[in-house]
Amino acid sequence: MENPSLEEWAKLLKITERFKELSPWQWIASEDIFAVVNPQDGEIGYCSILGNGEDEFGLGIFLGEKGYERYLSIISSDPGVDDYFDSIMTPLLSLLFADRKDMQKQDLEIIRSLGLKFRGRNAWPQFRSQRPGYAPWFLEKEEALFLTIVLEQALIIADRVRNNNLDLYEEVDEDRILTRYYNNGEWHEEWRQPEMSQRRTSKSEETTADLVNEAELILLRDSSGKPQGSWELDIFIFPVPIGPLPSRPYFPLCFLTVERQQGIIIDTQMIEPWVTVSQQRDVIVQILRKAAQLPRNIHVGSPRVAEILEPITNRLGIDLRIGAIPMLEGCKQSLDDYLSV
Repeated sequence: MENPSLEEWAKLLKITERFKELSPWQWIASEDIFAVVNPQDGEIGYCSILGNGEDEFGLGIFLGEKGYERYLSIISSDPGVDDYFDSIMTPLLSLLFADRKDMQKQDLEIIRSLGLKFRGRNAWPQFRSQRPGYAPWFLEKEEALFLTIVLEQALIIADRVRNNNLDLYEEVDEDRILTRYYNNGEWHEEWRQPEMSQRRTSKSEETTADLVNEAELILLRDSSGKPQGSWELDIFIFPVPIGPLPSRPYFPLCFLTVERQQGIIIDTQMIEPWVTVSQQRDVIVQILRKAAQLPRNIHVGSPRVAEILEPITNRLGIDLRIGAIPMLEGCKQSLDDYLSV
């Protein structure tokens, strides 16, 4: 990890002050996105100017295809049961103009080292990087450089929109986004259609993932006797980041299983959030093996969790149901209450 130099921070903060002075959220809504291609690695940042709703002021950069998919889910105004999971797993960079009380020591030290002063509400620039599974963190060198570039391009685009020389909705019917990119020593732009990532794995990949524990599932099924009882199970992001400082802390992926009638916790496991689906299925198999008695049915709260469990429950003859999981949600609420004290 390499931190930005003082000169790089100075350049970023200078362009940030110009961005705030312009206040483009006065005439550009957060839905009016544009894209900037990172000259360093070719990754596309989908940029949303924040502040039109008079809530948060700044700039959000959704990175890559996963970032763009998350942007689409946000503007659809239809958050699902996995909204928090999707949010934590979204790669993005952000600039928010915050109150001083919201700034951390490292933020303030950078500002003081440059001899800068800010006063008032929503006046202090706060920069953050979010990587899938990690807690929002301070910028690294390459991130600061890209955020500086994006702000420079945002100023150009915002000025053209204000002067009626650009309409960010010009080709919205064709699902195209105005994209700025650097080539042969200068910036160009064109309307591009984002390529959506393919969430489906190939048949061969899915088969490989399913067959990893085939022998163990057969042994588990034959040694566990007749299934009894009913479980509730969820796989979710644990809301407290862990990990040694000064490295980035991450939000662990939590597996929680409770008995459906009395709400007794059967098992809980926590692992790194970026593990594969196959590895998540391995954890489910471990939970079933430790329980010694297979349930007749397992209730889950979302299709995402059901998709992970389905190959296992099908082979073990367990009825998988999607719906309310009140006992488990009660356990999660108790945990949230404990952590918020």
